[in-house]
Amino acid sequence: MKRTDQVVTRDKERTRRAILESAQQMFSERGSKVSLADIAVAAGVTKGGLMHHFPNREALIYGVIEHCITRMWEEIHAHIDLSENRPGKFTRGYVRALTGGSAYLMDTFNPGTLLATLGNPPGIEALYARDAENLSAAFAADGLPWSRVLMIRFAAEGLALSAPSPYLTSDDLELARAELLALTEEH
Repeated sequence: MKRTDQVVTRDKERTRRAILESAQQMFSERGSKVSLADIAVAAGVTKGGLMHHFPNREALIYGVIEHCITRMWEEIHAHIDLSENRPGKFTRGYVRALTGGSAYLMDTFNPGTLLATLGNPPGIEALYARDAENLSAAFAADGLPWSRVLMIRFAAEGLALSAPSPYLTSDDLELARAELLALTEEH
């Protein structure tokens, strides 16, 4: 690839990411009916530029959900302590990310936010199924008993869903997080 091809590719990737991030923010703030023109303005592109990357609203919504899944994985990996060379490393990163280490994931798991707003556009079930397989594979390779992984995983997800409510105090969240992390150390 020539240097100019690399620059063009990076610019396309940056533009696509800017569109996705702007769309994600606008869908979260204004709902799924926000206009494509408004999203384009927020992303700093023309509506035609947006349509070049996403030919219709459904493609954009699919892209935003796919972007959220990618960001979820990035956030989980950012919370994995690479010095922990023992079983449960991925699970601990998952717990840390979902129970307060990642503002992005705490917001994503909030039932009133983006994913609830966007619903299920065509083809999204296959994307979710692929992600579920990848997540299950990562947990299965983590070296912990499967029944414990399931309990820890779904408890962490429940905490993430409950965190923005008055039913879960920050002290209780920290207590539960510490307990889940301790469960990853028992073999």
